[in-house]
Amino acid sequence: MSRFYGEVMQAGYLVEALEPAIAYWTKSLGIGPFFVMPRPEFIWLRNGGEDVDDTAIISQVALAHSGAMQIELIVPGPAPSTYRDFLAAGGRGLHHIGMASDDFDAQRQAALGAGLTVATEGASQRTRFAYMQPAAEAPGPIVELIDMVPVMREIHAHVKTASLGWDGSDPVRHL
Repeated sequence: MSRFYGEVMQAGYLVEALEPAIAYWTKSLGIGPFFVMPRPEFIWLRNGGEDVDDTAIISQVALAHSGAMQIELIVPGPAPSTYRDFLAAGGRGLHHIGMASDDFDAQRQAALGAGLTVATEGASQRTRFAYMQPAAEAPGPIVELIDMVPVMREIHAHVKTASLGWDGSDPVRHL
């Protein structure tokens, strides 16, 4: 658990297509099942500190668990975002670690005070989030602060429970 931002509960990966990525994770790594989530609907969204109208930053997303760690597979959408910036800079694979925030506003301010900047942030129909970008020379990942409101805790628990004793059947599910 981070003494600043809460529990590291997620590893977020950028993938080109959901189906082959899920096949790799389930068949090669034995991690699953994956839950394909509805595309998020954003109430508001900022990228690089500016409000944006084009909120198509995610094309598809799926979640699974391996123990306490949630695995998030994201197919980026066409709109400008931290995902597009990461890919444009040559990044592949692990994009961020997700932190379960229990005091979102204070933890966002703490990240800013520690020298991280806000890459992309917003509020969806489920929760608020902020992708905190470290300095270019920092030897660490982007941090996503996730406001762990009740619906997020329910989703997290549902996906985690499904992974316990998973026998490989029904690897792709919908939430």
